[in-house]
Amino acid sequence: MDDKTIKEWASGPLCTISQAARLLGVSGQTVRRMVLHGQLIAWRPNPAGRKMLLYRRQVEDVAARIQRRAIRQAILLQTTFDFY
Repeated sequence: MDDKTIKEWASGPLCTISQAARLLGVSGQTVRRMVLHGQLIAWRPNPAGRKMLLYRRQVEDVAARIQRRAIRQAILLQTTFDFY
């Protein structure tokens, strides 16, 4: 991640863990795990609170990357095993 990309994400809207989970099609726990592993950037607006915020544009970028990877895998499987 370069500074330009992070600035672009930061200039956009924010989302919560549950909103990110819906966008990614995963559970809230999976989003928290992605944050823990450095795949997503998140922070607590109130250090004493539980609520976490994420950059929505980053979440959308990750969702698009996951979808592209799934499409590539499906094409590879289709050409390898000739399902049709």
